[in-house]
Amino acid sequence: MKIYLIRHAEPDYPNNTITPPGHLEAQALAERLCGTKIDRIYHSPLGRAIHTMQYTADAMGIQPTLLPWTAELEGWNFVHPNGKTEVAWNVDNSWIREHRPYPSSENWHQLPPFNMPDFHDKYEDIRRNSDRFFEENGYQREGGRYRIMASNRDTIAVFCHLGFGLAWLSHLLELPLTMVWAGFWIAPSSVTTIVMEERSHGWAAPRCYGVGDVGHLYQANLPLSRAGLLADNID
Repeated sequence: MKIYLIRHAEPDYPNNTITPPGHLEAQALAERLCGTKIDRIYHSPLGRAIHTMQYTADAMGIQPTLLPWTAELEGWNFVHPNGKTEVAWNVDNSWIREHRPYPSSENWHQLPPFNMPDFHDKYEDIRRNSDRFFEENGYQREGGRYRIMASNRDTIAVFCHLGFGLAWLSHLLELPLTMVWAGFWIAPSSVTTIVMEERSHGWAAPRCYGVGDVGHLYQANLPLSRAGLLADNID
């Protein structure tokens, strides 16, 4: 099974949709995806994901399926000592890297600055929903790998969000969530490809073939949106 994990196009958060440039991004993405094999399309319940997805679904004649648990993360807020609040995936990555020891996929929630019970509980919800989704598609998770219950050659597209997308990627690849947030960013309308690599011994494991591909923007001569990227020196 191949998964295209797609972040929504440039967001218009106040109006729960995408901006005019975001519509151009979504159109360019649909044009590119029409040249690929996609069997099913899933989407978050939020408007910015739906409105991005609709271009591809319409162009390919695929009836999309709502996947509620892929909505952007809510309640994942970090409060700084000065009282400032921000979403967890936007916390200064240089500050996260300052802390030792570095976390693992097993203990990230026990180490500062993310050692808050709510974070662990919310992440467990993502894990459970992901494992249920993969089991429905023929893969039963046991530990960090997946038992092949039924070989799956489908390609699916999932239109979702920045914080959620990176959190899901951390679970699939067994990487510490905080380090994924600190080390990766996926641009609006970008495509991240994950393939379940099946082995003859009956087990499979996800492998990421590319993170945040925006080739469709270059092809359409469109600018890259920086939505969600807080660095000071990136154009």
